[in-house]
Amino acid sequence: MSALATRHGGLWVRTYGSDPAQVVALHGFTLHGGMFEHLAATAGIAIAAPDLPGHGRTTVDPITLATAVDAISDLLATFAERPLLLGYSQGARVALQVAFTRCDLVGPMVLVSASPGLPERARRMRRAADEGLADRIERIGTERFIAEWLANPLVATDSVGPEWRAADRAIRLENAAAGLAAALRGLGQAAVADSRERIADLPMPVVFVAGSEDQRYCEMAKTMAATRNEPPIVVEGAGHNVILEAPEAVAGVINDLLVD
Repeated sequence: MSALATRHGGLWVRTYGSDPAQVVALHGFTLHGGMFEHLAATAGIAIAAPDLPGHGRTTVDPITLATAVDAISDLLATFAERPLLLGYSQGARVALQVAFTRCDLVGPMVLVSASPGLPERARRMRRAADEGLADRIERIGTERFIAEWLANPLVATDSVGPEWRAADRAIRLENAAAGLAAALRGLGQAAVADSRERIADLPMPVVFVAGSEDQRYCEMAKTMAATRNEPPIVVEGAGHNVILEAPEAVAGVINDLLVD
């Protein structure tokens, strides 16, 4: 683990597996780069997993989509060869914007439980809802918020064993309430306009992955993949957190792309 000096502050990068890393992996909301340790071992590859702004030990400021894109771009620029960019949920949102902004730094992409962004009216509604939730995070603190967050069926971890469930919760509890609130305001779904028309123009291979039990994100994966005339990867029996629930499936997708 190390801190990379970016143009907006320190980006804390957790590295798993033997150097050099072949994959840069971006985590979901309320997590940090530690969520990819098991995936690196499962895939047998090295992963560089930064803590996104507002999470873990990263000190990038202000916490906005633009500074997140800059920080990840600064990390990608340190690689001799363009790495595979993996994004999960909020991390997929950031990964897409990095690809739109600096496609020259990005190798193949794997986007797990990804959204293409929202139309303007939906963005306004979501922004108001996220602002209210961010206020609540600041009022009740990390521990109580994480308990509430994991009670949501979309992100619940009930389908995995108690050991992995405890590890996932421990990662989430390492985040500060102020950082999570800022990340929700700056990196939430309201931060991104509908970008599905731009996805077709991305020059690198892009694979969309979703869990079969996560119907909303499955439909989005199908819609985005259709812009490139390719099918998504639908992992049977998995929900939103495909990486936690089915790491072998995600590892297979990554290794297939790295071989190609």
